[in-house]
Amino acid sequence: MVVGAGPAGLRVAMNTAKAGYETVVLEKDAVIGKPIQCAGLVSPRVVESTGTESVVEKPKRAVINSPSGESLTIQARKEKAVVINRAKFDREMARKAIKAGADIRLKSVVKKTTYDGKREVEYVHEGRKETLKADVVIGADGPSSIVRRNAGLPSPEEILPAVQAVVPSNDKSVQIHVGSKKAPGFFLYEVPFSTGKLIGLATDDGKTYKHLMDFLNSKGLENKVLTFLSGTIPLGNLENTVDDGLCLVGDSACQVKPLSGGGIYLGLKAADVCSNVVTKALEEGDLSEIRLKEYQDRWQQDIGKQISKGMKIRKVFKNLSDNDIDELIRVLNKDKAKRVIEEKGDIDFHSALLKPLLKTTPELLKFTGPVLKSLF
Repeated sequence: MVVGAGPAGLRVAMNTAKAGYETVVLEKDAVIGKPIQCAGLVSPRVVESTGTESVVEKPKRAVINSPSGESLTIQARKEKAVVINRAKFDREMARKAIKAGADIRLKSVVKKTTYDGKREVEYVHEGRKETLKADVVIGADGPSSIVRRNAGLPSPEEILPAVQAVVPSNDKSVQIHVGSKKAPGFFLYEVPFSTGKLIGLATDDGKTYKHLMDFLNSKGLENKVLTFLSGTIPLGNLENTVDDGLCLVGDSACQVKPLSGGGIYLGLKAADVCSNVVTKALEEGDLSEIRLKEYQDRWQQDIGKQISKGMKIRKVFKNLSDNDIDELIRVLNKDKAKRVIEEKGDIDFHSALLKPLLKTTPELLKFTGPVLKSLF
């Protein structure tokens, strides 16, 4: 059984159903892919991995704006990122899961999960209380996962509130704004979309909506908003995501890039590992925590290392003053540094950029200090 019909949960459902196991997906919302809680900016790897036809934009230029208004413009020499229509993408994933044999039940709100040799899930479906038993439950139910909480598994180190607005625009570049006045603790983004652009941000000061409205007002866009969307971003590297008859994937497992808040690619990778381990465990008839720990070990060896590095870099970023960020942007604007970013930059593996950057631009050590030195 899978709880949550986001990309990671649907990927597991597709894989386990395809392997011949009865798979039920419980989704609290009435429609797959709504409400949208993501800007949809992903790497081409997501397209390659899923075969999605939901791509709506292919931005070639990204601009990072400093607190004082200085900018760093990155012109991609090859395709680094695409924008997908998240609602369409999720519906595609759902169709594939259904085609493989999965049973998706919408309007199904999970209330409790327990274990007594098997997993028992209590949920409410269209006002009726229901109970299902399963050999294994996959918790793919987001940052505030009820599955994770019921199992007593570790919580995210941080959960950032996020909000975004859809506004009319012809700008096809990605714009990033950093600094304590616009998005303290994280960043504000502008991402091109088929109907205009998405302007959103996450913050760590509890004033996320106010910061968004301040930005929209500064651009004269406060009365042009087509719709608002909101969500949360879980950050951290969870030391355990398995229990007897239970695994966590996606946002519920904090499989999210700490520097961007993006989780689709990491969630899909973890989902493939999870379904591989689970199907083997089902064949063996052993769904114990000890057996399922293979999943924890494998995803930690792969994406867990990237998440840990990202969290270290995030701590450095959070300690930078606005003046530090201004100076950092000036340093990165130098030809050698820009060339490295344009050639080596990877939105899925942010930390991979640090080593070549430090080689060509050693003055970056002023900002990174001993924390980042420890990454290598």
